[in-house]
Amino acid sequence: MLSITHLLISTAAVSVALGTADPGVLGMAAIASQLPDLDKADSFIGRLCPPLSQYIEQTYSHRTITHSFVSTLALAIATAPIILFWEWQLWAALVIGQFLGWFADAFTRAGVAAFWPNPIRMVIPGNPKSRLRSGSTYEYWVMAFTAIVLVLSTNLASSGGVTEQFARNLFQDSPTAAKMFQRYGASQVLYVQVWGLHGITSEAIVGESFEVLDATESDLIAEHLETHELYKIGGSPDVQIRPQRVMARLGEALTIEADEYGVESIGINELLGRSPPDAYISGALTLEGIDEVRLPGTVTTFPSLRLFGGQVQLREARPDEIRQALGGFWVETGKVVIKTRTKTVSLPQ
Repeated sequence: MLSITHLLISTAAVSVALGTADPGVLGMAAIASQLPDLDKADSFIGRLCPPLSQYIEQTYSHRTITHSFVSTLALAIATAPIILFWEWQLWAALVIGQFLGWFADAFTRAGVAAFWPNPIRMVIPGNPKSRLRSGSTYEYWVMAFTAIVLVLSTNLASSGGVTEQFARNLFQDSPTAAKMFQRYGASQVLYVQVWGLHGITSEAIVGESFEVLDATESDLIAEHLETHELYKIGGSPDVQIRPQRVMARLGEALTIEADEYGVESIGINELLGRSPPDAYISGALTLEGIDEVRLPGTVTTFPSLRLFGGQVQLREARPDEIRQALGGFWVETGKVVIKTRTKTVSLPQ
């Protein structure tokens, strides 16, 4: 079997099995797919490692020790430290790639000594006429098929993998969207389209679009794309929108910058002077004269400012909101996180 065939089989299988499009992981699988052919000095890998390949070729028959479960087990044990010092996927790609590199040769006419040192050869299938010959038309069909699988798998893995794609399409709900935000929210914008019921007014929500700013395990804090009002969407008692259906999609690439400030003896306006106008501010402030604070009295949207425990608590509050509600107050103590979200180029869905 040709080297390129081994490479395609191993990389496609690793991409599917691990749900990855990581070039480093797939590169490891590609390299590992060539290792069994160290028993031939004129092979691609043999020419790269001439002393080792010449020794193996002179000591062992072709497709024996390097084409066996023993070789895969030895490689898995010897390279196990990769799991501790790098990442487990690299180790898995190495082991799977090497295994499939020799196992594919079991489908050729000569087969492999899979159970070495037992000399009995594993040959699949039983009918000799159905076995592959190197460079034959059937092998090129195998190459084409595995190349297609590799392309499809890497594209699918770039969008979250089979499991996530299945979940997105079957489970169109707030917990699924929340999991997507937890996985991608630091690097991509997550948009949701919602159908359901407003929990306070009982109005129907029909295909309204939101940008997710934060998420718990099952609920979303999201900003309406047209009104820029905040809503909590999900199944908790304090949500404003109870969804029946939530369609989530990934949008632009996103860069988040967050600065944390401990504040003391500062005016609200001076504090807001540190914040860009498009920022989102979260935290808690103890104000002088807090008994005089009167926050906006809406219950139909998410309370980005609220009084609790003798403090004003902020969550994804806009500077203008804070200025309008608290502009004349003095901060005694507090801590805030000022966050900006910068969208860049669109990423493929």
